[in-house]
Amino acid sequence: MKITSDHAFQSLLAAALLMAAPAGLRAQNAAAHYINQTTNTSVAIQGTSTLHDWEMKGPLIGGFVDFPAGISFDPGQTTLPGLKDGNLPAVVTARIPTKSIHSEAEIKADIMDNLMRDAMRETNFHVIEYHLAELKLRQPHVAGQPFVFDAKGELAIAGVTNKVAFPVSIVPLEKNKIIISGTNDLKMTDYKIEPPAPNIGLGLMKCGDAVKILFKWTLIQNAPKQP
Repeated sequence: MKITSDHAFQSLLAAALLMAAPAGLRAQNAAAHYINQTTNTSVAIQGTSTLHDWEMKGPLIGGFVDFPAGISFDPGQTTLPGLKDGNLPAVVTARIPTKSIHSEAEIKADIMDNLMRDAMRETNFHVIEYHLAELKLRQPHVAGQPFVFDAKGELAIAGVTNKVAFPVSIVPLEKNKIIISGTNDLKMTDYKIEPPAPNIGLGLMKCGDAVKILFKWTLIQNAPKQP
């Protein structure tokens, strides 16, 4: 397609005007960019077995969250500005290093850690990764309560990616900090993970297929991302 010189000049002029706009004006149009904080963050995996229930925990969730410009999680609000048909446009990537998750067992914790890593094929797949597809606010929101959303996205574990849906809540801590928390029920076999049956307890122990993931993710607002 041939571009006329007038068209090219107009495009260059528009770009120059954008770059010349005051920094404050550009920031107003920038997404609210949040990055993970290393404190007050946790993830837990809970399951059952023929001997006892078990739990594994980790202190790390990496990644980032981008919200549209102007979004403010004021608990006094009864809704949020910027919703589109009840959906909050957001970009979310969360990563949990597999090696950061450890057994909470008082004995044989190292055995459970190794079983988990083997089952999740940690040698080849080092992280559990989540990408958001949709974030829909549950309405009406009650002032003074956390903002509760129905989240849909894709969860990758041990090299297998599945679509998942679960509720999450967002709570503002300070002006520039939030906590995102939630739970997700899933089955190991959906991710081609064979429930471990370790040779302990006279060989009578076998883990159940169903597990629950619980997370609390603290994020802090970083410098605005330019559009």
